[in-house]
Amino acid sequence: MTQISRRELLKLLGAASIMGGAALRPVYGKAAAKVVIVGGGIGGMITAKYLRLINQDVHITVIEPDSIYTFCPGSNDVLVGESISDFQRTYQHSKDRYQLQMIADRVKDIDFNRKQLKTGSGKKIAYDYLVLSPGPGFVFDNIAGWSKELADSKILHAWKAGKQTLMLRDQIRAMPQGGVMVIAPPPMPFRCPPAPYERASFVAEWMAQHNPRGKIIILDNNPGFVFQKQYIKYWKQRRAYGTDKASIEWISSTQGGAVTQVDARNMTVRIQNGETIRADVINLIPTNTANRLLIRTGLTQGKDWAAVNHHDMSSLVQKDVYVIGDSADFNIKTGYLAADQGKVVAQAIHARLHNQAPGQPLYVNDCLAKAGKDFGMTLTETYREREGKLQLAQSIQRPLSSEPENTFMRHFLVAAADNWQRSFRRDVFD
Repeated sequence: MTQISRRELLKLLGAASIMGGAALRPVYGKAAAKVVIVGGGIGGMITAKYLRLINQDVHITVIEPDSIYTFCPGSNDVLVGESISDFQRTYQHSKDRYQLQMIADRVKDIDFNRKQLKTGSGKKIAYDYLVLSPGPGFVFDNIAGWSKELADSKILHAWKAGKQTLMLRDQIRAMPQGGVMVIAPPPMPFRCPPAPYERASFVAEWMAQHNPRGKIIILDNNPGFVFQKQYIKYWKQRRAYGTDKASIEWISSTQGGAVTQVDARNMTVRIQNGETIRADVINLIPTNTANRLLIRTGLTQGKDWAAVNHHDMSSLVQKDVYVIGDSADFNIKTGYLAADQGKVVAQAIHARLHNQAPGQPLYVNDCLAKAGKDFGMTLTETYREREGKLQLAQSIQRPLSSEPENTFMRHFLVAAADNWQRSFRRDVFD
């Protein structure tokens, strides 16, 4: 079999669309290669889907403890009234259509020499190729007074969409009139860089109707953020930003805004400049690292992220292991980029099974965000790989902060963001 090109892959995807919901029937035998994917999120499910589309001769197993996946992209909408069910999917359709073995379990250990996984229930699962896409790890002990227990109950992060998203929504709704909400982004890199500021903007828009004297304070671990000029311009127009009537205040790391301590009983945070701030809702977003599974099994070698060859996302530490998504050593962490990484891995495994070199990858980060119902933004970045490392090839952002007001374009980008999210969810699970 010849190496598959991107053009041929697109043709295959078109054929799959014509098939509608028809299941792909693998023709593998007992000696077929075993591909095991840890994590049923965006990266993992894209890898499984695209590998099956181009190769029906492999066993594909996905290990995922949850029965329902909740998309993080777009989940800020849930905080202000959208139904969380719009962002949720089960695994049954993907399992049936792409003939996947789904195992509802959690991986506890990896024996790389024996090429074997051990799960929480005691199962031992063999692999020929292993794809790790378990999502990020969270650090709680770098803020005094905070813990995972508090993060699961009172001082929420809602950075893994699902139960905590609904809990944070309820906390926002229960705020007293004139109450204060603190949102504290972690240091970069972290999952979905615009999301904390989009969250603040959405909640401020909701407060304008339901809690007009309420205020949001962003206490930042970073000196700046993506779409900063666009957000601040919008906040100045809509939220009196920079005045004593502002409903949004942003304190950057250069101003001492990083949270160093939290007091859950008195609902206060202390920040680096020594100030203590009381709030009715405290939304601390934890520092992101590689998943604990990768740290525990040595794939990070004591660093924050798992080092990979960006040519095919293969681990630089263990053979026949691929790492994608939040845990890989990409400085940008987005769902769209994780999906692209999954497609690269699918093609790389297919090529290796046929004794071929993987093709030259092109990674695209397509990031859409909103400041409100009437203001959307988009950022598209393309990355080329050279000698195993990434190089930014192009970056396009709209609207530019210097552009004159264009009401049509602002609303168009909101619609584009909503449509993109719907299309993206279909690509992952349909």
